Amino acid sequence: MQAVDTADILFLVDNTTDSLSSNPRFVETEFAGHRRRGMPWLSGKCLCCAAHGLSCLITVRTGAARHALLFDTGPEEWVFERNVSRLGVDLGAVGAVVLSHGHWDHGGALPRALQMIAMGNGGKPVPTYLHPDMFALRASRSADGTFRPMEPVPSVDILSGNGAKAIVTRDEQALFGGSFHVSGEIPRVSGFERGLPGQYRQTATGAWEPDEVMPDERFVAVNVAGKGLVVFTACSHAGLINVLTHARARFPDIPLYGVFGGFHLSGSTEAIIPETVEALARFDLQLIVPGHCTGWRAVSALAAAHGEKVVPSAVGKRFVL
Repeated sequence: MQAVDTADILFLVDNTTDSLSSNPRFVETEFAGHRRRGMPWLSGKCLCCAAHGLSCLITVRTGAARHALLFDTGPEEWVFERNVSRLGVDLGAVGAVVLSHGHWDHGGALPRALQMIAMGNGGKPVPTYLHPDMFALRASRSADGTFRPMEPVPSVDILSGNGAKAIVTRDEQALFGGSFHVSGEIPRVSGFERGLPGQYRQTATGAWEPDEVMPDERFVAVNVAGKGLVVFTACSHAGLINVLTHARARFPDIPLYGVFGGFHLSGSTEAIIPETVEALARFDLQLIVPGHCTGWRAVSALAAAHGEKVVPSAVGKRFVL
């Protein structure tokens, strides 16, 4: 895996907005970014919209070379387009898109994101990395046994019609000459991380079958020179500890530096917060960036255990490593 000189991570969509909390010097808040781009006064007309979902733009630089990857798009096009516009982002520089897994809050805006990228790049098809199991209709099961369906991820035909060059595979991928690693399926080894409890998927016959494991979830990683491996895990349905264990096993000679994303330690998975926080210590991470579906209880527990290494994400927040 090629080491990059710098990695610039900008959160386009996240569950929260927070420009008032203090941050390390390598982090820029949404407000600070607006001011840097010339906002004359603070106004609601400049602000981004927080929404239940996740999207981040990851840009790496090595010498004069620059590569940008869009990791997820959030739940719907209005939020994505508004935030991209207000953050002054040029999506024409995006060279690839990765959809982390088949949930609406990560892929709902993908068709519009592809249109915006294509408008900025002169109409060139956009390599879009997808897993074959992410397109089924999914649902949660309520206490009375009824199923509550989720909006499915847009199909390959829809994505292709909006500018995607779809790469549908279970295998890991190296992008931009090895500047980015997209994982394959993540082994489940921790023992206490069991996926998304209560989720089902619809079969071709219309029946519902258990779908807690979610093999379609994958992570993205970059190797930042002088720091180490930075892992992006959108929802951690595979389990945060399973994600980091696989990343370390895949690149044993590169120290783990940090992890960004939703750790899914809220709702039905709050019970494993203590085990997760304890297991996380063995990775000796220097930066832990919880967001999206992590939940306030888990963020509080992580901050209590890991102190200033924990820097929660928020919409419009930018990290430069």
